[in-house]
Amino acid sequence: MDEAGFGRFVRAIAESGCTTTASCMQSAANPYRNGDPSSFVFHADCAKWVYMLRAYYASKNGLPFSYVSRISSAASDPRFNTTSNEAIERRDIVDTGTAIDAVSVLRRLHDEVSSATYRMDPANSFPQQQDFYSPKIAPGSIHAGTAIYDINGHVMLVYDVTADGSILYMDASPDQSVSRGVYGPQVPQSRAALGGGFKNFRPLKLEGALLQADGTYIGGHIVLAANEAIADYSLEQYRGNTPDASADGSHARYSYNNASLNLYQYARASMSRGGYAYNPVYELQVSMNALCQDAIGRPRAYDARIEAGVASLYSDLSQTISAWKGRDLRVVYNGLTLKDALMDAYAAQNRACIESAGKSGAGLLDRYMRRSPQTDVRRLIADIVEPESFAEMKPVGR
Repeated sequence: MDEAGFGRFVRAIAESGCTTTASCMQSAANPYRNGDPSSFVFHADCAKWVYMLRAYYASKNGLPFSYVSRISSAASDPRFNTTSNEAIERRDIVDTGTAIDAVSVLRRLHDEVSSATYRMDPANSFPQQQDFYSPKIAPGSIHAGTAIYDINGHVMLVYDVTADGSILYMDASPDQSVSRGVYGPQVPQSRAALGGGFKNFRPLKLEGALLQADGTYIGGHIVLAANEAIADYSLEQYRGNTPDASADGSHARYSYNNASLNLYQYARASMSRGGYAYNPVYELQVSMNALCQDAIGRPRAYDARIEAGVASLYSDLSQTISAWKGRDLRVVYNGLTLKDALMDAYAAQNRACIESAGKSGAGLLDRYMRRSPQTDVRRLIADIVEPESFAEMKPVGR
């Protein structure tokens, strides 16, 4: 697969500003749109969106593609199984001489994959190899085209990683709307068995095919790379990267340049090569924007995801405020005082959420944040006491 080309394709779609899966594929950001039948409309939710973009790009570039078409689960609803699902059947998309009908491939794929297809232990390769592998959290390994699986039933697709280590994603919703966000605590930390977090499509190659005069291949069979053959395969997002990396999920511990970090801080530090700072104002803005997008027009099933995101925001902000009080020089922000800067940012994000949601947005985020003292972000900010000794310390821009 042309990973660099697929990444550029995903980024162009995300940066086009399109707001539905159909309009994204009909926009000028899709260089292949003129070759699609006029009757074809790209319908997809979050889990299908990732797969369909991959299959679409492969079909338009004459590249082999393969996917898990059937899974086995111990639960009645495999999307929310408490144990790992297993891949039991695969479907290989290979040109047998009659050309590949991309539209029929996409329609069939649409009916055969779901978020349950992502819910697999990354170390398991039986009875069939799964479509993704768990990458190391490092520059180059997390890139445009990397999927992010939220075990509460949501899937996102990375389209860029900025110099400060922010991992930008786009996602589709059940109503086929497309939004953008930044990876953070709103994506819960997962146990390895459930396969949450970062996922790269597994490398594959076409063997035994006949090369035609026009450069296309006919026949052959697809071979997928095993975990041990993938250079950046790693379980550190589940196990941590400390000497005793035997923990799992929320118990995992991370270290970067001898500093102890949580998963989200480690991802920022690693992806920025250590060049980022703790900017609580920026983090508040990003987190509140992502939480607002999750809260607008989403089904009640998103409540647990939003509540977890709010609790993580409160916890992380508390830790950063404590570090700031301890004169941790990594904490920087824009504003005269930290309290005023956070209050201004909170108010601005609340206004933006109300504008995005309409009348239903009034108090939308506050309803989640005021459910307990451990989630009341506004109260946490209001209680900040600016030490007099900070008068000589100047805030630094992000």
